[in-house]
Amino acid sequence: MRKLIFAVMAIAAIGFTACNNKTGQGPAIDSTSLVAEPSPEELAGIDADNLTKELKEKILTKNPEAVQAVLQKAKERIAELTAQGDTVAAKVYQKTVSAYLKENAEQIKAVVGEQNDAVTTLISTIAAVPGETVEAVEGAADAVKEGAEATVNDVKDQAKKKVDATVDEQKKKAAGAIDDAANEAKRRLGL
Repeated sequence: MRKLIFAVMAIAAIGFTACNNKTGQGPAIDSTSLVAEPSPEELAGIDADNLTKELKEKILTKNPEAVQAVLQKAKERIAELTAQGDTVAAKVYQKTVSAYLKENAEQIKAVVGEQNDAVTTLISTIAAVPGETVEAVEGAADAVKEGAEATVNDVKDQAKKKVDATVDEQKKKAAGAIDDAANEAKRRLGL
């Protein structure tokens, strides 16, 4: 029995050393370096894809309340992304969901019915929210940026005027001191 155990251990040891002594292996690859973190836009796209899959499932169950709940969730997610200031992700999310809604409008209407105003309002809101809100947020950001640039320019102009005034004052003082020194030198020389 001992001979068998030693033989198995010897074979295992040879196998392990053979694997570790291979030549020509490339450099070790860090598995964490291969996985890039997704951008917020990619995350929004993935999130929107998941929502459209959930909406598809709810359409197949033909449950109007469930469809309405999913559409409400989409509206809230768009508002959340916009409130966070992530306008690009909000646009990506809205575009993905809106495209799905346009493609499947007939199926949605078949489930919720033509006269369901709440769902119709949700669909039109989802289609319009980021376009209006994102443009408003971007316009406000541009206005703030322009206001900041104007303030910086005003401060620069005021600082330049102060520096120019100080330089002129120092030039006058220096010229006066030179004239005084020249007059004193003439007086001592008797000129």
